[in-house]
Amino acid sequence: MKNNILYDKINADQEDPVILRTLRAIEQKLEKEVTAKQQIVVWQQDELKRLHSEIADKNNAISQLNIKLNECRSQSEGNRQLINKLITDIDKLQQNVDWYKRTYESRSLLGVIKDKLKHFFR
Repeated sequence: MKNNILYDKINADQEDPVILRTLRAIEQKLEKEVTAKQQIVVWQQDELKRLHSEIADKNNAISQLNIKLNECRSQSEGNRQLINKLITDIDKLQQNVDWYKRTYESRSLLGVIKDKLKHFFR
């Protein structure tokens, strides 16, 4: 519409076809440029939305991984405590085995019979 007013003024002042053609060519170039820039803006807005969506997805994935990491840490701590308890139990059992070896393998037959008779008469 602005251009039509401009044309009207030019037409009223003078009717030079060269100027009109030049103005129309300039107008067409400007319209193409505006259209191209509008398309670029639309594309950039879509790209921005897509990137925001990707960021949200990645933030969700990070949150889920942090939750799993904390669960694994607590499970690892529980496993470590269980392993320590089992090692202590194994050590106690090994001491018992060593005692039985010392008692029944190292002593004489007479000493073993004597201990068994003591326990039997108790």
